[in-house]
Amino acid sequence: MQASITKRRLAPEWLLIGYLWCCYALNHADRQVVYTLFPALQKQFGYSDAVLGLNGALFLWVYGLCSPFAGIAGDRFSKTRLIVISLAVWSSFTVLSGLSPNGTFLLVCRAMLGISECLYMPAAYALMAAAHGPETRSKAIGIFGTSQLVGVAIGGSLSGFVADHLHWRASFWLLGATGILFAWPLTRFFRKMPESFRREGGAERATAKAFVGLFRIPSLRVVTLFVSVATFGLFLVYTWLPTFLYDKFHFGLSRAGFEASVFPQIGSGLGLLVGTSLADRGYRRTRRARFWVIAVACFAAAPSLFVLGASNQMFLTRFAAISFGFFSGCIFGNQAAAAFDVVPPPLRSSTVGVLNLLGATVSGFGPFLGGLARRTIGVDRLMAFTGLLYLIAGVVVIYGTLRHFARDHKLSEDT
Repeated sequence: MQASITKRRLAPEWLLIGYLWCCYALNHADRQVVYTLFPALQKQFGYSDAVLGLNGALFLWVYGLCSPFAGIAGDRFSKTRLIVISLAVWSSFTVLSGLSPNGTFLLVCRAMLGISECLYMPAAYALMAAAHGPETRSKAIGIFGTSQLVGVAIGGSLSGFVADHLHWRASFWLLGATGILFAWPLTRFFRKMPESFRREGGAERATAKAFVGLFRIPSLRVVTLFVSVATFGLFLVYTWLPTFLYDKFHFGLSRAGFEASVFPQIGSGLGLLVGTSLADRGYRRTRRARFWVIAVACFAAAPSLFVLGASNQMFLTRFAAISFGFFSGCIFGNQAAAAFDVVPPPLRSSTVGVLNLLGATVSGFGPFLGGLARRTIGVDRLMAFTGLLYLIAGVVVIYGTLRHFARDHKLSEDT
């Protein structure tokens, strides 16, 4: 029995999730590190609030606009090679960020980080979908998604700690060097990985025309809507919650980074595991299960976001952060699997490119508008307005699923 358990733990499809998990944790740590450092960067480079927000927005806009090319590349070329190249290049720009002589150089590094990181997700999701069938796909992606939470927690907490005890530049150097070193064991695993996981079957179909054609699938348009709203809300919180707590409760950088990074991630981790398990179980009864889980999560995330911005008590703020993280986890754990339920399998990387194009481009306004709102209407009111968008998204998910899902799912299965 012990041998059977060991064998199951070492199954290559789950080892794949483990290696990709580590990559994505580094991916989000490298993104998040700059947000906790906003007060330090403002002192160092004289950034205005709007330019601080631009550090987050520029990354997301570049990431989103480059995602169509990354999605098509993931369907046409070696996914494993793209992943390794992406990891090595984004880690190098993270190191360079720590060497920034001025604020403009750091902004350029953030833009280059967006270009290099956008290659990772389409290829990684396509590998996971090839290795895991629909009965375990949400669970696999949900476990993979917890890496995002760990990465954000590490990036946010580590950067604040290092800034308080050493120097803000050291956080970039440490994370970037770790990514560069991890490229070696990752390459070794890919060389031994089962050939069936690669499944490059979409090469002939993955074209710009096919990419545009994905927008004609009504159910996928529903997915892009809730992904856009959810990523806007998530990056508004990721970007501005450390500074929001710094201003509101007068914390130091280390405490603000810890509170803003850890508690939302606790909720998100639970949401990813619970939401994806419910979706996989529900899928056996109804193919619409992932969409129903997402609709409920949209409705529940709205009041959580409102309380997060409005509460004057740290206990309620933490509770709201955990709650918002939980329902965000339910959404993000199921977004790719829901999209894969309604698109042709050979175009999975391109589909992730679609989601990243709209999700990242729209979410880039979260950091930017947060910067504009900080000293005008307030970040708390912007959170409340975003909560209304979640309610609208929930209604659209229900309507679109009832009207379009059955036809779109059948067409995807027949492809």
